[in-house]
Amino acid sequence: MLPKPTSKGPSAAAAFFKPGTIIEVSSEDEGFRGSWFSGTVIRQLPSDRYLIEYHNLMADEKSSKPLREVLDIRQLRPILPPETGQIFKFGDEVDAYYNDGWWEGYITEELDNERFAVYFRASKEQLVFSKDQLRIHREWFDHTWVPPFQQAHLSLNFILIY
Repeated sequence: MLPKPTSKGPSAAAAFFKPGTIIEVSSEDEGFRGSWFSGTVIRQLPSDRYLIEYHNLMADEKSSKPLREVLDIRQLRPILPPETGQIFKFGDEVDAYYNDGWWEGYITEELDNERFAVYFRASKEQLVFSKDQLRIHREWFDHTWVPPFQQAHLSLNFILIY
């Protein structure tokens, strides 16, 4: 069992983000909302902030040096464990691997040869992906992977109970 966060000690979430841990990182930059990129935790900083190094994003266009950023813990999550045997259908909320990261979207059409049209709300575009470029979208909620409809249900229960 993970330790409870306290004002005197590290947060419980810090147990998931030790130096050397491979993680996924969300960006709050315009044009990148709804995307997750892989990286490695370099070190923890005060106030639940972390220095991370991206795996596929470079420091600049001319560099082969990976980008490093200091990010808030709310922008980090563990790597989503692989799932096998996924069946995708119209309306599923998915992450599609595109431009070196996972982007949140919805399946808008089932095509031939296990291909799917995915609409991305953030960019207002629709692209086609093969099944192996998709995964069911999940949220990291209270140190657990949760499908979006379960997260909404849990949040509603929390509001009703308290």
